Amino acid sequence: MGDALQPVDLGSGNMGAAIAAGTAHTCALFNGGTIKCWGDNHKGQLGLGDKLSRGYEAGQMGHNLKFVDLGTGHTAAEISLGYKHTCARLVENTVRCWGENVRGQVGNGISENWGDTPGEMGDALPVNLGTNLVATQISAGAFHTCALLGNGRVKCWGNGQTLGLGSVADRGSQSGEMGDSLPLVELGASATAVSAGAVHTCAILVNGSVKCWGNNDNGQLGLGDTNTRGDEPGEMGDNLPAVKLFSDVW
Repeated sequence: MGDALQPVDLGSGNMGAAIAAGTAHTCALFNGGTIKCWGDNHKGQLGLGDKLSRGYEAGQMGHNLKFVDLGTGHTAAEISLGYKHTCARLVENTVRCWGENVRGQVGNGISENWGDTPGEMGDALPVNLGTNLVATQISAGAFHTCALLGNGRVKCWGNGQTLGLGSVADRGSQSGEMGDSLPLVELGASATAVSAGAVHTCAILVNGSVKCWGNNDNGQLGLGDTNTRGDEPGEMGDNLPAVKLFSDVW
């Protein structure tokens, strides 16, 4: 480590603004809103129009590592990496995702991996969040993705067990499942942040409380049991308990 740990060569003149790591790939967001990704690419998660992994051989990094094509005139404000997919929130608060898509986590209405073939990036990427809805934050889980919307509401797509929509049906892998057809996550109050884990999701609400839903095998929902929440009707909204972070007795 220390001086013996070589810096990642991202090309001269590229100044990093943010970094995000997935399971076996990494992406850097630069000050100009451009993105470079390296590592495992077998599902197209690097967004380079092929399946060739980058960074494991000499000559693959630096100026030889291409920028992700986000579309003509588009730049990114935020990046988030899942298990084998990648999402970016653009400066105009739209969302674009690519990579593994077996559960619909890319949100483009098909179940094929995206970004692993020429012609699938750029203007072919936008995620339809619904009429007049924009994202102010994104978070990618293992097989799902969530967006905090400008109105303080949350939408999630991909692995149905993690979406908080009262069923286990995946969303985003078939035509007609996104946009206005994708329901809002009912939390009982507006949210200020959302974070997607491997198979669960949490949100901070405007009153500072935290609510979590999805798989709970290891108690990751923080509710004192191992019961999954949000995969059956009647479990969300006011029926979803907040995580008890502090004692009632001081």
